[in-house]
Amino acid sequence: MHEDLLRHLWSKQMFDTTRLVTTDGLTLHILDAGTLSRTSGPDFRNARLQIDGTVYTGDIEFHRNIEDWELHNHQYDRNYNSVILHVVLLGKARPTQSESGRIIPTIILEPFLSASVTDIGDHLSREEYSSRHRQIPCAPNNDVVQTEILQYWIRTLYRERLQEKINRMHERLDHIIVDLQRTINEPQDHYAPNNEDFPILTGTFDNSQYNQRIAWEQLLYEEVMDCLGYSNNRQPMKLLAERVSIFRLSELFRTSLKGGTNEILPNTHHIEALLFRTSDLLPAIDETDDIDSKVYIHSLYAAWKELHTPFSVPPLQQSDWNFSPTRPGNFPTIRLAAASVFVFNLLQRSLFRSIITVIEGRYSSLQSKINQLTVLLDAGDHSYWNYHYSFTEATHKKHSVLGAARINDIIVNTIIPFVCLYGAIFRNELLVEQCLNIATELPLLEDNSILRTMKSQLVKARIPLSFAFQQQGLLQLYKRYCVANGCSECRIGKEVFPR
Repeated sequence: MHEDLLRHLWSKQMFDTTRLVTTDGLTLHILDAGTLSRTSGPDFRNARLQIDGTVYTGDIEFHRNIEDWELHNHQYDRNYNSVILHVVLLGKARPTQSESGRIIPTIILEPFLSASVTDIGDHLSREEYSSRHRQIPCAPNNDVVQTEILQYWIRTLYRERLQEKINRMHERLDHIIVDLQRTINEPQDHYAPNNEDFPILTGTFDNSQYNQRIAWEQLLYEEVMDCLGYSNNRQPMKLLAERVSIFRLSELFRTSLKGGTNEILPNTHHIEALLFRTSDLLPAIDETDDIDSKVYIHSLYAAWKELHTPFSVPPLQQSDWNFSPTRPGNFPTIRLAAASVFVFNLLQRSLFRSIITVIEGRYSSLQSKINQLTVLLDAGDHSYWNYHYSFTEATHKKHSVLGAARINDIIVNTIIPFVCLYGAIFRNELLVEQCLNIATELPLLEDNSILRTMKSQLVKARIPLSFAFQQQGLLQLYKRYCVANGCSECRIGKEVFPR
């Protein structure tokens, strides 16, 4: 069972809630299951539990196995000091300890499940499929809505969705800065678009702390990894970015890449070796019969050995990754190859600065800026990954390491909100304006079942869908209003269901 299914299981309470007992024999009553969090840190926030008669308010973390708490290094992470319950599916009782030294109550859910793990997984899959194909409430009657209102509401909801992403990134940036304060003991390279005296918009920190370039690069890195993970591997990709961080990589390449008396310049191959080793996706040479794979795997092990300073971070587990149901082009292996190029460009080619410069440019057309961003994010050719999707099989037809559709997705879902946040914090109104102008010109992204539902049940060919921001607005409408019974707060709903 994937951890996403465990979260669904918890939110829908698909177990016997009347007889829950922790691993150390304490009775447990769920007063409030909490709110699912997609940001870094615990899985559910602000839960209320009664444990052995005492009411606790805090966060909940989920794992498939009880050992995963330590494998994921949470016992050293202050972000998990707020956890009041560790929920796992399987395992034998053992203590779960926070960074502060507190023993966290743990519950193993398997004995309390209302059905078998397989049946629950099937049920949740059917429910998700059904929710994406059910009729939206206004479908039979929304023809009365004027085209102008529909266009206005879609654009408004795009801005709402964009603001949610900006707020989430801002929260994560604050966490990154706190982490850096604990680990960095020397001045860092600062970078602001014009000068260092811009007042900040909101937040906990003063301007100098937001002015840490490495914090922004780490945030951009994590968000791009989230996009590369697509729907099935977003969590392990972001976790990998946290462990193989920009700060760690910068320190590593500054101190350890030396061969004899000549310094070895870091390249994408070293980064590939780090990402594949830490992801636990790098196989042994004898695990494949493909000759090109054997040669490439051997070269990755050799690149790893060139890193004389040990890179000691806990690796992920192979079971964290999903290859099915996933199209080959979205396999985590080829996506890590693309990520290696991105990280190299962050470290060695000032990619962060280049993105800001391109968007802020006063004399380039919007299309020229989009083209420049596409070039900056392109992973280029790779002698191995152009002909492989994984380490086990070769393909005869050349394919891109990172296709145009995924690059557009990164621009829409990462670059635009990221740069808007940057411009807002440093009060650079021109940068924000240029960013929003680009957003309105980005081409359509890949279709999905939600968009097909909204097109057939709401848009109905009344307005042309030509831009990505329209898709984003429809996704926001579906997720925040249609399936959340928010018709009374929806501009369309107020037209169709007047009070």
